[in-house]
Formats: sequence, C-alpha cells, structure tokens
Amino acid sequence: MNARSIMNRLLRVEREIRPQDDTGFTLEELCRYMWREDKRKFLKIAQATSLSLFARQFEFEEIERAEAGRRMRRRE
Repeated sequence: MNARSIMNRLLRVEREIRPQDDTGFTLEELCRYMWREDKRKFLKIAQATSLSLFARQFEFEEIERAEAGRRMRRRE
C-alpha cells in the first residue's frame, strides 16, 4: 500500500470519528481507532511503513492487559 492510499484511509477514518469541535486527532489516535476496528486490515496497511511502530505498541499493550487480567483472576 502506498503513502497516498494510507493517507486517504486515515482521512476517511478521521471523518468517521471527528469530534464536534475542530481539535483534530493525532496520528496515534487515528491508528488506534483503525486497530480497534480491524486489526488485520491495520496490520496490512502498516506493513513496511512507520505505522508498524504503532502496531507493535498496540500489540504490546494488549499483551500487558491480558497478563494483568490473568494476574487478577489468579488472586480471586
């Protein structure tokens, strides 16, 4: 996927979730939204681009949440 396609996808996502005011979004917020909507699609878009840094970050956060959840269940 080329840079123009990625930019167009991000703009479509931004239009979907744009707040009422004109504060806008960070690239991370847009990527996180795309991640929650469709991880596989985001990973495909992020492949071989700097967006893959966000994908690694989001995967790491999910692993941390899962481990925290397991620790909480063990305590019960």
